[in-house]
Amino acid sequence: MKKFFSMNTISKKLLMILMGVSFASIITVTFVFSAYELTTAKREQVDGLKTVAKMMAPNITAAVLFDDQDAIQELIQPILLRDDIVSVTVTDNQDNVVAFVSQEHAQSDSILSPSLNVTQITNPLALDGLEYGQILILADDSYINARVKFYGQFIIILLIFALGISFSLSLILRRRFLTPILHLATIAERVSDSNDYSLRAKELSHDEVGKLSSHFNDMLENIEQRDKRLESQVKLRTEELESANEKLHEYAYQDGLTALPNRRYFYEKLQSLIDTENMIFTLVFIDLDGFKEINDTLGHDYGDLLLQQVAKRLKNCVRSHDTVARLGGDEFTLIVEGISDQRRASEIAEVIKSSLIQPITIKNEQVYITSSIGLTFYPSDGKSIEDVVKHADQAMYLSKNKGRNRYEFFSFAMEEQALGKRRLIEELRQAIKLNQFQLLYQPIVNIEGGEVKKVEALIRWHHPKWGMIEPNEFIHVAEENGLIVDIGNWVRQQVIADAKEFYQISGKIIQISVNTSPIEIDKTGNWIDQWILDCNKSKLPHGSFLIEVTENTLMTPDSSIKQQLKLLNNNGIKVAIDDFGVGYSSLAYLQELDIDIIKIDRSFITNISSNESSVALVRAIITMAHNIGVKVVAEGIENPSQQQLLKQLSCDYLQGFMFSKPLTKADFCSRYVKTSASKSNLING
Repeated sequence: MKKFFSMNTISKKLLMILMGVSFASIITVTFVFSAYELTTAKREQVDGLKTVAKMMAPNITAAVLFDDQDAIQELIQPILLRDDIVSVTVTDNQDNVVAFVSQEHAQSDSILSPSLNVTQITNPLALDGLEYGQILILADDSYINARVKFYGQFIIILLIFALGISFSLSLILRRRFLTPILHLATIAERVSDSNDYSLRAKELSHDEVGKLSSHFNDMLENIEQRDKRLESQVKLRTEELESANEKLHEYAYQDGLTALPNRRYFYEKLQSLIDTENMIFTLVFIDLDGFKEINDTLGHDYGDLLLQQVAKRLKNCVRSHDTVARLGGDEFTLIVEGISDQRRASEIAEVIKSSLIQPITIKNEQVYITSSIGLTFYPSDGKSIEDVVKHADQAMYLSKNKGRNRYEFFSFAMEEQALGKRRLIEELRQAIKLNQFQLLYQPIVNIEGGEVKKVEALIRWHHPKWGMIEPNEFIHVAEENGLIVDIGNWVRQQVIADAKEFYQISGKIIQISVNTSPIEIDKTGNWIDQWILDCNKSKLPHGSFLIEVTENTLMTPDSSIKQQLKLLNNNGIKVAIDDFGVGYSSLAYLQELDIDIIKIDRSFITNISSNESSVALVRAIITMAHNIGVKVVAEGIENPSQQQLLKQLSCDYLQGFMFSKPLTKADFCSRYVKTSASKSNLING
């Protein structure tokens, strides 16, 4: 029995589909017609009852109005002539039963029995908008259920009859439809078992199954023909695979742009040379200077063509058995075998430098490029891949830092310097975490050398081992390694705290100048916002702080820096130009920006007593500044003759060791802040 009902053949599945479709169709039609019949009968009964109630309502309303119960009884009695009406009830507006009639067979206590199918219709008894009662009609709808039951029995008989016919038709259709398919399946099984692709299926019908048989025969013919070509194709594919493997090997070790050996080849070549006994060679690292600018201005297609030309020139600089490789980007490397002395290596470096400095024509454009070159020797400078590569890279970066378009040889002193710089970076990170910095304050006096209204905050690093370290030894390292922002944040917070203390003691403003790194001034304006926010929180008077920036900062094409400095001025934070005259001096930004002070660099002051050129320059700076309403501070004052000469030139403020060295906060406070407060109290007293 289980095998009989299992759907293991297409014949049974097709029969089940046909029977299922027939059964579902008949059931759907049955359900729809039954539902329609029931709904229609119910609606007709309700509509009829509502019509009766509305027709009788006016007369019954009049009888209720005159409290004529006999008339009411006579009016509602004829309603019972309808066989389906069980009872009629008339109530007044206080829900009191005025009249009631019912069929003789309907008992009053069973009219509303749950087992009785009843339809209830209520209609108000109203006259001139006033309601005097209601008429309630109860009707028996059991005849509807009997009607539906009759239809149901009829449909069941019809369903059984239809299923019988469907089953018979399904058997006939199944046999007709399946014969071609079964034949095709038999042929397919024979082909599968025997691998005889010469067999063909008969086309027993002209429908889709016939087309399937035709395509099946075509497929067998194609397979048969393909088998005949397979042997020759296998040989051809084998040759193609061997060729593809050779190309893959080439791609794995060759740079796709310049056709030079790539980074992978370079390291494997280097390792093979190091593994060779008594091998000596020179490793050359080359980095193109200004390549990024060419990419940015002319486009990456020009950059790619330039790299190709550079690769050709480098190959012409060495022997055929030497290695020229591209590591990536604009970095190239050369391995010159059999050379380990500086004289011959210098000759090669000069050839490379001279070759690359010649103009290169790309798409009718003359392009000029230089190179920074680093050289190291094996085995004298290192005996492993890591050492020689690292040392060549260090030498190359040294040549770049020394001005580019040059070459440098590795030395162990260079490595020691690199290690020292790395240690300095780590110690700087610790200094920021452990708060090892300190601010010193150097007074800025008026031209007479007396009153101190300004002071410059100067940072020092209180190193736990090396003591006090000057900023010129660590600020540039902090700028190069992204630490200057954290140091700047510390300086800002400390300066504001000290300024509040000075103001509380003296009761007047002592303006503090703060040096600012160009790296701190970000394009988003976060640095400016933080200064303004912290100054507002301190509630110090406007003019308490002076931000010092260098000329080079103002000469950058980014206009956002100038906008930020204007925003500082608008919020009571003054701006000064530090080291004026040693950078890219320009009168344009002095007009564009609201500059309060310019500070003449000490290099102009050192020889001012004996150098007429220095005097002329300082006079010109002071005159220009005063003409546009800017005050001048001269830095590096060390003797009275300098002070006297600057007084004659009408300089406004002086700063230098002649007046005071940078002082700790406590010393500055006791010497100047408290003294100023005492003088003020004495004057007020």
